[in-house]
Amino acid sequence: MVYQRIPHEDLAKSALAKLTDVASAALGSTIIEVTDEFFAAATNMINPAPPIHAPGKFVSTGAWMDGWETKRHNPTYDWAIIKLGFAGSIRGFDVDTSYFTGNQAPAASVEAAFAPDGNLKDAKWVEILPKVDLPPSCHNVFVLDKETEVYTHLRVNNIPDGGIARFRAYGTVHAIFPEDKSTVLDLAFVGNGGHTVFCTNEHYTPSSNLLLPGRGQNMGDGWETKRSRIPGYSDHTVIKLGAKGHLLKAVLDTTHYKGNYPNKITLEATSTEQEVPEESAAWTSLIEPSSVGAHGLYYFDLPSTDKAFTHARFTIYPDGGAKRLRLYGIREGGKLPQLPIANPQFEKFDDEVNGNAN
Repeated sequence: MVYQRIPHEDLAKSALAKLTDVASAALGSTIIEVTDEFFAAATNMINPAPPIHAPGKFVSTGAWMDGWETKRHNPTYDWAIIKLGFAGSIRGFDVDTSYFTGNQAPAASVEAAFAPDGNLKDAKWVEILPKVDLPPSCHNVFVLDKETEVYTHLRVNNIPDGGIARFRAYGTVHAIFPEDKSTVLDLAFVGNGGHTVFCTNEHYTPSSNLLLPGRGQNMGDGWETKRSRIPGYSDHTVIKLGAKGHLLKAVLDTTHYKGNYPNKITLEATSTEQEVPEESAAWTSLIEPSSVGAHGLYYFDLPSTDKAFTHARFTIYPDGGAKRLRLYGIREGGKLPQLPIANPQFEKFDDEVNGNAN
């Protein structure tokens, strides 16, 4: 596989910028097998949060490190297998050795396998990133010349031993849809292939968090913008749906946003062949300016159900944050259900406070 190493500061303008970290624990990815994790667990490597530096902190095995760290003097090499939360193709990596200053893995490589049934015994492993050098305490970003085939598992090779703080695998989720196109799905959900393609502001946290599984654990895994002091200001994010379809119901979750939720929101949709809708795109209004509140769930039955859309634009006024945005509908070619569809059920939080919580 041909690749290019790029500076970390160029990641935001690279081909990886708006791709999904398919290896992230936030998507349900897990470590299912590892050769050694004596000093620090391999699961740290797929933590979506940045690594933490804690000099002077020690545990029974030695210095506490926020990453995956194996014992010294491996005569071959260590490895860890990641089961991806959703099958995906890969375009690049960040093998981060932050805070590993002399105990980092000197090199790494990555292999991949497609085993949707979970049986790796007879799986064929394909090298998708050859052996690369890893300097101490830095991001190491690699862009492949083309996207790989679709895989369900990745094997990170730690050569020969040492520490990797974080491992990111940037790519595209490949959804496995029901055969029946009339099945109601969250078409914005990352597991169904939804992803953000544009956002005006991601000062605190990225808008891609809106599409993650579950309802999150705290305010850190939603979308939050900086404060605006400009009259009439707004921020928005554009979501490419996992499949072109008819949007029937939207659910906005503001859980944990108790003093920084948006004052109002709108939702629009369009249909285009472009990854990012062109400036001349015609947008259909699905939610007119509507007030939302703190720490709850807000349901909206959507008009224009006869139209099929490829993208949605979610706007907040003037700024603030939200945890999740769900856009339920059916894929183009399916039969519309009886409307309005029932409100979906979500896991509850003990301290939900407003009447819109479900």
